[in-house]
Amino acid sequence: MTRAAQNLLLIMIGAAVMWITLATDEYLNYVKPGFRYLLVPAAVALIALGLTGLRREWRDDTGADGGGSGGGGGGDHCHAPGDDHGHDHGGRGPRVAWLLCLPVLAIFVVAPPALGSFTASRAAARQATPPPPPDEGYDALPRNGTPVAMTMGEFMGRSYEAQTGQNSSLTGVTVKLTGFVTPGRKGSTWQVTRLKMACCAGDAIPFPVVVHGLRQPPTDSWVQVIGTWHPPASGARSGVHELDGRSLQPIKKPKNPYE
Repeated sequence: MTRAAQNLLLIMIGAAVMWITLATDEYLNYVKPGFRYLLVPAAVALIALGLTGLRREWRDDTGADGGGSGGGGGGDHCHAPGDDHGHDHGGRGPRVAWLLCLPVLAIFVVAPPALGSFTASRAAARQATPPPPPDEGYDALPRNGTPVAMTMGEFMGRSYEAQTGQNSSLTGVTVKLTGFVTPGRKGSTWQVTRLKMACCAGDAIPFPVVVHGLRQPPTDSWVQVIGTWHPPASGARSGVHELDGRSLQPIKKPKNPYE
């Protein structure tokens, strides 16, 4: 890989990062929204480095063309046969550097989607524990039948409180959960799931809720499920959170697919 190609590759990588961050918001498939303020300066720095390198190459080439006709035998840089001094006169980098083109091609040609049911089913062993409630506790919920939009984390937290003998704030409350469809371990049930990440998609952990009473939609499709909390059976293990579904609505994937 020539130096010019290396600099062009830096520009392409920077442009790809800028594209998914500012033009399409696809970066939300891979990192948390707050990382936008780090990705943009990083992309600008890569583009600036590439442009600076190209400008330097152009100046060096221009200088070599203009100064190559000067006289004087003292300026000759001669080598004895086999005397290469271990350096490359072609300004080339290692061929493996071409592999850096793969992320650029992946972004522009086959942009990887957000994680889905495949990841959730295989991450069940490290399923997230419910987040701790706010210091002042959860707010009271209306029991007038109007669906209460709730994050998966909040639903699981309130469900966990009820399972551990604390006051159940979910009894009689109609809730609305948003997530993607994951096949359940039993044929009669399925799960509405949302992934939560601390930093990036690599550390994402699933927040699944088992849905009863509704036919399973296509796997990985996004839905809004309306229903009520399903108390666990006597002797059932804690940590499994369930919902008696009343209705569901297919939706498009949210702009930010993670919690």
